Amino acid sequence: MQRMKVRSVGALGRRAACLRPGLRGALVAAAVLAASAATAQQRPAAAPAKPAPAVTQPAPAAQLPNGANAINETFGDWTVDCRITDNQKRCVLSQVQGNRQTGQRVFALELDVPKDGKTEGTILMPFGVNLGSGALLKLDDKDLGQGLRFSTCMQQGCLLPVSLPTVATDAMRAGKTLVVASLNLSTGEPITFNVSLDGFGAALDRTIQLGR
Repeated sequence: MQRMKVRSVGALGRRAACLRPGLRGALVAAAVLAASAATAQQRPAAAPAKPAPAVTQPAPAAQLPNGANAINETFGDWTVDCRITDNQKRCVLSQVQGNRQTGQRVFALELDVPKDGKTEGTILMPFGVNLGSGALLKLDDKDLGQGLRFSTCMQQGCLLPVSLPTVATDAMRAGKTLVVASLNLSTGEPITFNVSLDGFGAALDRTIQLGR
């Protein structure tokens, strides 16, 4: 009976020895799977693909009627001038006054296309004006605005920036004369220029039309 017990223990030991390699393989495989899962959890999620950049459409080329590069038209005492330079269109209306004896320009009023409810531009005055006193605008003997201040002087004269609200340009359409007045630096006497408004309304409308 004792010999049979010894043989039984040996048989169980051999069976256990036969099972150990398989168990070790299973444990190793489980460890590998666990490590792989941990690595997958630690790995950051892939960033979403960036959308393709939007295609920018080129700006339409600036154009004037009949393919012209420049247009110059006269309306009464006003001139409308539109030009295209480097695909940029600029349209202005202006009135220029000169010295009949010398032929030199002594005064000019130039206005841009109206924008955001106002029409901006520049007035050119001759040298000799009192820069500190600025200038006043009168429309048919009535004050127009609060006065202007000189910004700088250049070779042609001294410049007054001007900004006219729509109510002012509407009044100019119906007016006859715009007076620009300043003071002589030496004598203190008034220096005035009378700007005819004949054709102003038509010139302003044409400038707006061409400037679109």
